[in-house]
Order: sequence, then structure tokens, then C-alpha cells
Amino acid sequence: MSLKSFSTLAFLWALAGPAVAQTTPAAQAAVASQAQRMTQELGLSPDQHARLRQILLLTRQHMDADLTAHQGDPAALRTAMAFDRAKSDELIRGVLTPAQYVRYQQVKAARIGQLHTIGGVGSR
Repeated sequence: MSLKSFSTLAFLWALAGPAVAQTTPAAQAAVASQAQRMTQELGLSPDQHARLRQILLLTRQHMDADLTAHQGDPAALRTAMAFDRAKSDELIRGVLTPAQYVRYQQVKAARIGQLHTIGGVGSR
């Protein structure tokens, strides 16, 4: 994906979503930490790191806006967040090489498995 098409896709996503809230310093730090971890795990270039960080920040802003917009409606919240995760994954795929994307999917699946085990979901 070219930088122009990446930028266009990210811009369109921003327009299509709910009003995107400002991100708190704590959220920005969490995004920076996540981007750094992914850079190490996937061997990203500085350009990939910068683009990934933008995607993660945009995703965080959309999910924060979803939490506000869909208070009291868990079904709508799940739908909105599923859309955000899918869009984020699409944008991330455009930044990574095919091999990095495969590794990203493996790491993501392992983390989800850990969360389910820690949360007791996997032990039932």
C-alpha cells in the first residue's frame, strides 16, 4: 500500500467514525509502548514504526469514542469495536510485509490466548 493510499484510508476512517476524542497522555504513552513492543517483535523499520503508531493512536481514539457513544448498549459497543479492530487490522496489514503480518497474527493470537487464560475464560 502506498503512503498516499494509506493516508487516504486513514482519513476516510476518521471521517466515517464517531467524533474522535482527544487522547490522554496516559493513552498516548500506552500506544507508544505498544508500538515499540510491536516494532521489536516484528522487526519494523522506523517508517513502519511511525505509521503503526499513527494507526494504533487512531484506533485508540475510535474505541474511546465508541465507549462514550454506546454507553448502555453493549451490542452496539461490540459492533463498533469489532469494526474498529477490523479497520485497524486492515491498516496494519498495509504497513507490514507479508512475513511481518503473519508474525503479527501469531503474536496477536498468543496474546488473546493469554488473556483468556488469565481471565479464567480458557479454564472453564
